[in-house]
Amino acid sequence: MSENDGSVRSVVEAADALDDRDFLVMVRAVVERRPGLSVILGALDAAVSNSGRLTRSDPIVTEEVDLAGTVVEVDEIIDAPVYSGTVPPIPGPDYTESGVPTFDRVREKIEGRVGTSIGSAELAHESPAGKSVDEQWDERQKAAKVKLEEIRRSMGK
Repeated sequence: MSENDGSVRSVVEAADALDDRDFLVMVRAVVERRPGLSVILGALDAAVSNSGRLTRSDPIVTEEVDLAGTVVEVDEIIDAPVYSGTVPPIPGPDYTESGVPTFDRVREKIEGRVGTSIGSAELAHESPAGKSVDEQWDERQKAAKVKLEEIRRSMGK
């Protein structure tokens, strides 16, 4: 535990006691006094404009600053990709440039679905449950034929 832990805790406790408006005013005042934290001003200004709680008469003043040519020194360089906007997905080899599937792709998909349905039907008939259903069907067919013959005989008398 360092010597500053107690003072940091007391500052955090004091900041927690502030309402949002006062907290933003305090953060802005601290950041303005530290040139190395100038990049936080933009985020702070965005938070202020999005909060809707602060008015123009509040002590937070947004001023335009020309940062062209300004160099901010940092301790660590973060190497991360930068994306500007959304990049449209690259269509796969089975799709046209506009994202429409080719006829080969559609045919392969249909053939795959037909094969899957045939295979699942075959597996269903080979399973014990499928066999019992087939046996029940056969018994009903035989019973229906017997009943039909009985009806025909009774009508033929």
